[in-house]
Amino acid sequence: MPQVVEIESVMLAVSLVTSGYLLIRALRERSLALFSASLGWAFLFVHVFIRLFVDQAVAEAFLYFFALGVSLYVVLLIKEMHPTKTYLFAFYMLTPISHVIYRFLEVFGYSIPKGIGGIANDSGIMLLVTAYIAYRAFRRPLLSISVVPVAVVFLAYKALRGTLLGLGLMTLGALVFSIATIRVTSMGLFKGGSVPEVDVTGLVIVDSRKLKSLFEKYMDSPVLLITREEGEFPENWSVFRISAVPFENSIPPTALERLRHIIVQYLVEAEKSGGRGLVIIDCLDFLFLYNDKLTVLKFLGDVRDHAIVHEGVVFVAVGDSIDAHTRRLIEKLSDGKV
Repeated sequence: MPQVVEIESVMLAVSLVTSGYLLIRALRERSLALFSASLGWAFLFVHVFIRLFVDQAVAEAFLYFFALGVSLYVVLLIKEMHPTKTYLFAFYMLTPISHVIYRFLEVFGYSIPKGIGGIANDSGIMLLVTAYIAYRAFRRPLLSISVVPVAVVFLAYKALRGTLLGLGLMTLGALVFSIATIRVTSMGLFKGGSVPEVDVTGLVIVDSRKLKSLFEKYMDSPVLLITREEGEFPENWSVFRISAVPFENSIPPTALERLRHIIVQYLVEAEKSGGRGLVIIDCLDFLFLYNDKLTVLKFLGDVRDHAIVHEGVVFVAVGDSIDAHTRRLIEKLSDGKV
């Protein structure tokens, strides 16, 4: 049927473009979560391709890998951004529940409709669980609701595959889910606003005694603050607190890769918005306490390079607790001093 081929072609294009976009983001930001999402969409492309040109029975297996990739993306994102919500992962234990329900129905004499069950069925339940925990964590209805049509098609895959209804639901859900996935990968760290002129890009050392005046100078500007301090900060600041105890917007002091990812994401968003990313790190001594000195210096060198590439600046507060030798090494990495 020409209509079926046209819809399948749309599915191929949506899955391929989404996978490619997420892969580019994953490589640029070195994000395992984005890479998992990219793989998931790549498997959906493989599923549609095999269904069209090879064998429909073989194609069903790749639905599981699509659901797995998408679910792993949500799991890693929640673990990174909302560590207090990881208890929601327990709901994934419900994935095989359909087998239990169907077995009880058979025991009590009810016949299971033809085309229900199997790999696609488990994949559909996995996607429904993912939609639920994604809504609980991110509170973005578009991301969760868009998964539902795809999950419904998976639940009745053998009955709906090849039909216009099944393909229509699948394509619509995949298209909306693709848009929602791309939107949610932009965390919205850069909140916009006027950014004062900064004479230098890269890494700038700030004497910790001058930190208060730096805060006052950029009070009305969008800032990404990495701190140990509690308190109220301007609404257009994105604040992450370094802490060994997990809570909302907290980052473990040993999670330097996650911290680097957040800083890079902020710098990229600022550049795309036509502004300049301003990052302030005022807990360097705490990072040295929990990490090897060389590891922290490599981290500073990495964020410096990203700041230069994206026309941003990373202010690092250095206090008396940093020894003279380490201070000299930081000064060699830096592009200026306040």
